[in-house]
Parts: sequence; structure tokens; C-alpha cells
Amino acid sequence: MTASVSAPSLPPLPGLPPDILSRLAAAMPVWAVSSEHAGVRLSMVRSLLSRTPLDRGLAHAMAGTLFWAWQEDPLDPLVTATLLELDAAMPFLPAPARTLAAGLLPRLAVPADPDLWEAVAAVGDADMVRLYLDKATADPVHGLFRLRKALGSLIDGGDMGALLRVVAASPVRDFPPLLERLWAEAACFCEPADKALRRLERLDRTLWGHFADALGAGILAREGENAAAIRLYDPLRRAMPWHVNLTLVLHDLACGPRPAAPGGIQADEAAVLLYTWNKAGFLRDTLDNLSRTRLGPSQVIVLDNGSSDDTPEVLRQAAALFAPGRFSVVTLPVNVGAPGARNWLMSLPEVRRTAYAAFVDDDARPPENWLVMLLDAARANPKAGAVGCAVADIPAPHRMQSADYHLLPPETGQSLLAEVPERIFVMDTCAGKLDFGLHRYRRPALSVSGCCHLIASAAVRAAGPFDIRFTPTQFDDLERDIRSWLAGYPAVYEGRLVVHHVQTSSLARAKTTAQTAHVAGNKLKLEGALAHADIGKLCSENYAVLWEDLRLKDAALRETCR
Repeated sequence: MTASVSAPSLPPLPGLPPDILSRLAAAMPVWAVSSEHAGVRLSMVRSLLSRTPLDRGLAHAMAGTLFWAWQEDPLDPLVTATLLELDAAMPFLPAPARTLAAGLLPRLAVPADPDLWEAVAAVGDADMVRLYLDKATADPVHGLFRLRKALGSLIDGGDMGALLRVVAASPVRDFPPLLERLWAEAACFCEPADKALRRLERLDRTLWGHFADALGAGILAREGENAAAIRLYDPLRRAMPWHVNLTLVLHDLACGPRPAAPGGIQADEAAVLLYTWNKAGFLRDTLDNLSRTRLGPSQVIVLDNGSSDDTPEVLRQAAALFAPGRFSVVTLPVNVGAPGARNWLMSLPEVRRTAYAAFVDDDARPPENWLVMLLDAARANPKAGAVGCAVADIPAPHRMQSADYHLLPPETGQSLLAEVPERIFVMDTCAGKLDFGLHRYRRPALSVSGCCHLIASAAVRAAGPFDIRFTPTQFDDLERDIRSWLAGYPAVYEGRLVVHHVQTSSLARAKTTAQTAHVAGNKLKLEGALAHADIGKLCSENYAVLWEDLRLKDAALRETCR
């Protein structure tokens, strides 16, 4: 498999200063968290551009960030408007990009019912969905807005023919370069790698050069062609040295950490733990999947949290999947919730003897080398309180659920309850995004997903177990990770490991007033569990750790890839 290699270049801008990372760190500490969160990215750019006098050295990064954001999502009306606004004040766009963006903007107007697609999709009626895709996306006034809403679901469906039909019938047909761009994105997830690379190569590089190279590199890395991926990522990072994710991903490809060696799981290094309640079907599939992964001498222990379905029979049959003496069950008469179940499992003598408790959700599907990769990251970071991974959907395997979690400044968040001001706001860097490969890195994190993660026994002894006040669940992982950080055991995110997962968080699944109230109640418990001084300490330390990690990796790349 081959891919064309060419160095994308930003349009003419004020000179990019060599100390761009230091300037960004001073002007916007949260910049180090991610360059791939659409809302936070746009907010940061607007904040920096609103300051007077404008730092001309930062103007290059601001313009480049907007141009990149537009290439990623050219149908976003806010990004398109902000891009053109900056270009009008300080011309920097190539003429074809200016013309296309200006032609698109009036066609991206928000309709009176902007949430129509969400309402149609929630009903789940195939005829209603078909009507929306055939009629609403073809509307000459709001068709582009409607298409943007539904495009991700079309890609998730994997039917390239259906997607091409819908896109070609929409107002996108009036913008041929955009038509090719949307087809190329869909091909990255719906077609074989070689065909997707050819589509990316055909894109107009003046318009989509950065995007094409980033997706091409992501495909090559996914296919194990790391050297070819590096050849695309390296010039891209040189053009966009302010892009956090590019630096992190390229560093781990070019400089390490190297993939974990086969085997090497030591006795009493980890116990694999699951807890479950009335999800017999999911649990059966999870245990079958888990039995085919590399567990070494690790014990597998499942806690039945008071199930009333077929869970006991599923567990009885599952014993035959594992080596004799390596599978056991704890049965509770009632559901004690997630924090209590985890604490119960960690209190077992055979678990207390291990260095790590490896928790796996009962609806997760870890890959064959999941435990080896988590342990490899833990060994490289002996003070890690938890080690987690990237999490993706099972129904839509290229759709991400979570990566690493970090804090937002308290003044930037929006409270769940308007009557109760909140101070703790956590940014999930990628929830709901298509996986372009830009979260494949290892670095420190405030918190990691509890779907599949290691908990260090030393961190539990130092900071305590899970807090049962968060029963049945929601924010219990985050609260424990925060206590662990404050005790000197920060989390580590290993994004090269992707675990597929059926369900999203309780927050995302909350549909009723009672469910939303429970989530809000646990959020208020989290607020009350931390002193104001601790929140300020967390924020400053979180950003300081991320900037230190980013600077070290930037320096290593300058040495390795010069």
C-alpha cells in the first residue's frame, strides 16, 4: 500500500515564532488539552482573537487552527463564519478556499427546527429516516444543515452506496470540491484502506491538504504501516506545530513508546475483575471475548450484583472458557451499585495480593493484547494510579466514546442545574467523534474511562477506594481518579489501545427526569467532595503536566525528525 507524500503549507501569515508553544502556554493554558475538541477549540481561538493588542505571533496558530477546523468540518456554520471573519481582517486563505467558504456560508443557515434529525433518529422508524434523508437533506435552503446532522449516522451505517446517493442529491452537488471531500471522508470508514487512500489523493490540496494527509496517515497507522504514516504526519506537524494531537501521535509513532512485547504478564501482577447486573446476554459475549485474550496467569473474578436474569447460568457455563482455577464468581443477594461492587472485588485476598486490579465492563470487548498494553503503560509509569484506553462504539466501531479526560477552567463550563453554580468541568476530548487516528497517544491524564482500566493497589492504599456515595454509578471513576491525582498517583491514558463498548456513559443515556436528576445529584456530590483550593490545584497541575509532556515530545521530534 502506498500513499502520496507532500508537505502541506499554510497560506501566507505572520511569521510563525519558534516559541509558539511557550506563547500558547502563557496565553491559553488549556490549549495543551486537545486540538480536536470542536467547541473548546473554537472558544479558545475566539478568546485569543478578542484580546488587544493581538499577538501577531499567535495569529498564525489562530488562522491555522480555523483553517484546520474548517477542513475537518466544512459544513459547520460557526467555524465557516469565524474563518471568513478572520480572513477579512487579515487575508490568509487561498483564493479557492475563500470562494468555497463564502459560497457555503449563506447555505448553512440554521432552520427553525434544528434538532429534527435527532428527533427522527430517536423514534427509530426506518420510513421516517428514509424520508428525512431523501427530502430534508435535498432541501435547497437548509439541505446542507440537514446533511451535516445526518452524515455521521450514514457513515456509521457503512453503506457507501446509500451515502453517495444522499450526498449527491443534496445541495452539496453545487460545490463539487466539497462533494469529493465528503466522499473521501466516508471512504476512510466504509471502504478498504487502499481505495480510501486513492480517494484522499484525488482531493484538491489547496482546500483539503492537511485533512487528506491526516486521514491518510491515520489509515496507514491503522494498517500497521507506521513508516508511511510518519512520512505523512511529519510535514503536517511541521506546518501545524501548535496542533497538540499531531505532536503526540507522531511522537509515539516515531520515538516510542514501542508496542508491548508478547507475553510478560507476571504472577500476581493483575487480577481481571468484572461486575454485572441483569445483562446476561452482554456478559456472555464479554466473557467469551475475554477468554480469547492474553491473560497470562491472571485470575478472572466476576461479581454478580444481585442479578435476577440468566446471569448465574451464564457464569456457570463461562467457567469452562478459562484455565482450571483461574475463574471464580462472587454472588451478592442485592445490587450494591458500581462503587460497592468494585470495592468488594478489590477487598478479596487474591486481589489484594496483586499490583493492579484490571476492571472490564460487562459489555466491553477488549482486543487480544489489552492487558499486556495496559500493564506495559503501567510499568513505564510506576506512579500511575490508573491506566485507561480509548473507547469506541461496538455498533459504530469508528465512533469514539472517550479518550483521556482533563479539566476545563471553572469559568468556562455550564452547570447542569442553573440554580447551583458548579466548579468542576471535565473535557472529554473526543466523545462522539469519528476516529481519525488523532487520539493514538500515551500521556498523563486527570482521569480515564472506567470501561476497561487498571487501578493500582498502591494508589488505593494512598487515596482510598471508590466512594459509595456515588451509588449506583456516575462520577465514581472520576472522583477516585481525582483523589488519586491529589495523592500523587495521576492517571495515564494509553490511546493505542482501543476497547469497543456497547453502552455510553450514564450521563449520555439519561432520558427521564429522574435519570437526569440522579446524574445532577452525583455531580453535586462531586462538587461537595472537593475543596475550592483543591480544584484550583487540580487545574494548574493538570495543565502544567500536559505542557511538560508536550514540550518534551516536541523536543524529541525536533531531534528525531530533523
